[in-house]
Amino acid sequence: MEHGSLCYCLKRWPAGKPSRETQDLIARVVPEIDRQGLPVATPLNTRRGERFCSFEGRTWELSYWLTGAPVGRNPVSDAQLQNAIQWLARYHQIACEIESRQGRSQALTYRYQLAQQLAERTLRELRDYTYPMLDSGLASLFVTQAEKMLPPLIGALQKFESRSWSLLPAISDLWSDHMFFEGDKVSGVIDFGAMKLDSPCLDIARLLGSFQGFCDTAMTRGLEMYQAARRLEPAEIELIELFDRVYVVLAGVQWLIWLGPDRREFGQNEKVNQRLIELARRVP
Repeated sequence: MEHGSLCYCLKRWPAGKPSRETQDLIARVVPEIDRQGLPVATPLNTRRGERFCSFEGRTWELSYWLTGAPVGRNPVSDAQLQNAIQWLARYHQIACEIESRQGRSQALTYRYQLAQQLAERTLRELRDYTYPMLDSGLASLFVTQAEKMLPPLIGALQKFESRSWSLLPAISDLWSDHMFFEGDKVSGVIDFGAMKLDSPCLDIARLLGSFQGFCDTAMTRGLEMYQAARRLEPAEIELIELFDRVYVVLAGVQWLIWLGPDRREFGQNEKVNQRLIELARRVP
């Protein structure tokens, strides 16, 4: 939408999203990220001085329109990867100064519980569902892979989930579609609705893993670049690798749960199918 010479993005969040806790965290973190010069979609203040407003049972936010576009299905260039990682390392540095503590990772706990649930019963149930909106073989591919990979994965998750980690306001769903570029330069980052106090390793794994599907050196090169900007402990590097392995195994299955037992309606079956095709690219 436009007003005068300025362009804006008006966003209506899904019902119940983001939580009040997440709204408060976004309101504390994102404006400061913006103030310190990182390009980001910052919710603007309402007349009441709030970053979000409610109307007809939904949460709304208004931000300036970000120029540029994601890399999409193109391989990320080395310069784009460098700028993306520098953006993320700087974000983590600022976010850590706003709030940090030691504790268990919510993301690890969720993935551990999901993996256990899948192994105990849900994978068997998923074989009983049909997914006419998906390409033939996709559902079987994700279920078969999970059946093979879950036992060692559950053991690794159990080990890491019980540990204490350095936590900060992690974006938690930072992937290639949420990072915009103009040429090689990062022009903005959108969608902070999953933000929570968690390990920065979650952001690193999520972003590099999303680039990895179309650039098979993104993970190794990206980790080198991140460590040149912000130091990682050896255990954190292991955690990044674990988050990425878990994503490859569980992401497709999570979609099958949403489309099957949960009966969620996404309204854009073609895009959902394409998303799962992209996830399948990383299945070994």
